Amino acid sequence: MQGMDAEARSELARLRARAYGPEADLAGDPLAWARLRELEELERRRRAESTSPIVVQGASAPAVNAAATDAAATDADTAPAADTTSDLSADEAEERPERSPLVRRTRTLWLWAGSLAAVAALSSAASIAATTFAPVPRTAGVAQVDTLRPDPAVDTSALGTWGFDSADVAGYTDFHGLTAFAGSTAVDSAGTRADCLLLVDTAIIPELGASGAFQGGYRSGACGAGVFPATVEFVVTPEMPDAFRERFPVGSSVQFVRDGERVGVFSDAE
Repeated sequence: MQGMDAEARSELARLRARAYGPEADLAGDPLAWARLRELEELERRRRAESTSPIVVQGASAPAVNAAATDAAATDADTAPAADTTSDLSADEAEERPERSPLVRRTRTLWLWAGSLAAVAALSSAASIAATTFAPVPRTAGVAQVDTLRPDPAVDTSALGTWGFDSADVAGYTDFHGLTAFAGSTAVDSAGTRADCLLLVDTAIIPELGASGAFQGGYRSGACGAGVFPATVEFVVTPEMPDAFRERFPVGSSVQFVRDGERVGVFSDAE
């Protein structure tokens, strides 16, 4: 095998410095890695050839009689094992440190791969942070205390004077002094309709006149919009019906949410 010339040895030294030195940068250059492996293989073969025994053509080993051979074999079997490390030639002893760069190369590759993974993780986290937001629940920590269902026995005829079709309005059983009504009505001049929810003081429902005017008492209402349900919410005041204030103390908050035919009741007093 032809030995390495000075230029090849110099190139090998430069590539090793780039691969294993303190400022290693060979990880991103696959062609340079391939060239380094090629030169290291040439160097390894050169060292192996320099340590091979030289055989003189035509020379023959001196004859040894059978008795001497047997004696030597016996001595070899009974003699203590020799320290094989002393048989290493100077070139072989020098070759051992050449293996350490392989360890450094593996460490460099792992560090490089780890750095790429870290960059990818940071980029992914930054993307998530830029495209997400903190959710805001509608009734965070507020308990649902009841569910109202339609009661066909409730008279809904008075709602016709408010723009509701009384035949299409659902009434609900008295709930601690309040009666709920659910129906749809036009909410603009273009005739856009929306589902609405009304709460009326039960005691004044019989007093509704032909004009639909109330003679006092609590009333409140709201309409939904598309997928957003009709919701009526308020703080309980001393003017609320007695039965309602007994169930929900003054100053507490109550919310009624329409869900199709059902109405959910929520309170922060629970």
